[in-house]
Amino acid sequence: MAASTLPPLPTQARPARSWIALLGIASGLSAFGMASVVPSLPLLADTFRTDYAQLQWVVSAYLLGLGLAQPVQGWLCDRFGRRPVLLIGFAAFAAASLLASMATSLSALVIARFAQALGVSVATVASRAMVRDRHDADSAAAALAFITAVMGLAPVLAPLAGGVVVDLFNWRALFIMHFVMAVVLLIWMVVSLVETRPANTRVLGVRSTFRAFGVLLQDRSFTTHTLVYCFMSAASFAFITCGAELFSRLFQMSPAAFGVFWAVLAGAYTIGASIAGFVTRRFGARRVLIQGTALSLVGGSLFAWLAWSETISLAGYTAALIMLTMGNGVTSPLALAGAVNDHPEMAGTASGLSSAMAMLVSMCFAIGTGYAFDGTAVSVGWILALGTFLSWLAAIAISSHRPTITQAMHEESERATNETRP
Repeated sequence: MAASTLPPLPTQARPARSWIALLGIASGLSAFGMASVVPSLPLLADTFRTDYAQLQWVVSAYLLGLGLAQPVQGWLCDRFGRRPVLLIGFAAFAAASLLASMATSLSALVIARFAQALGVSVATVASRAMVRDRHDADSAAAALAFITAVMGLAPVLAPLAGGVVVDLFNWRALFIMHFVMAVVLLIWMVVSLVETRPANTRVLGVRSTFRAFGVLLQDRSFTTHTLVYCFMSAASFAFITCGAELFSRLFQMSPAAFGVFWAVLAGAYTIGASIAGFVTRRFGARRVLIQGTALSLVGGSLFAWLAWSETISLAGYTAALIMLTMGNGVTSPLALAGAVNDHPEMAGTASGLSSAMAMLVSMCFAIGTGYAFDGTAVSVGWILALGTFLSWLAAIAISSHRPTITQAMHEESERATNETRP
């Protein structure tokens, strides 16, 4: 099936602010769907009378859905175009949100959360591919950083909205809110979003797609950038899994109060992403990436030290988490852009695979945190330190001189071309 295409914009052209806003907000719905639920986790534990070892599946099922669906979404974006896949995905998210609001058991809620993730998984994949459609490598990194900054508003507003909704109504109202947001964004995209898929986009068959995955996984630039994002995301989701319960025990935080706290952290993430957008052109993506992971490592290590020393200090934990999340904001857009920059002709596939790997690694960290959590900061701190340390190591391993494309990719391109010939 052929998708309508537009010629790529000149690389020096600045994208319209409304275009950046739409892609940023659409991408942010995935984070909103996650972060808005965080303040309600203690309430869900009481409602379903379960412990965090089971409750973590409310988070992990969402991550699993994102991880499994994103490679498929990337292939669909390359096959049918970015716009139609986005519209179908957001419609699916809206439907799953309604199902979640009517869940009568933890199992039903987990299934609905998985379905939500399957739908919204297209957002970041399509947005990154659309940016790469219209920009060269350096411009794509900067544009994606600004889109990430817009997207960062979602985790700022989500916990605030989630905490207030839980306090005023109940946890079911959260998913009604998700439904309304998805419908509004769906209408906006129908009205204003145009197709950007280049006419020369390679559409791989199933076998070629798996061969392309193999080529990408052997490419050092792709794997190191992806691992940076994997472990940085994993550290963040480790805290998401039980942060609300931990701070409720340590500092008697209500859901609304934790929503305010989480908004502060999300604001730090947004500031970090904004900084990355401004300084990358001057200092280079690799240098900024290493500095961002180093900042997160300092934050993760400080959190672990406070936990091991049994220091109960809200200011100390806040400072540690601000450093961790600000470094995440600097790191994530650069790692995401770096994973696809060497392969513009298959941006959707590369984008989907890198995002999927990050979500699956994050899911493993979330599950591990859920089972390890014993109500103390120590059970969380060592996981934060481990994730940020591994992310920093991956950033150090990124080559300072990347090839434009590997010989293996040339061979894969020839095979794909032969497959698509009549």
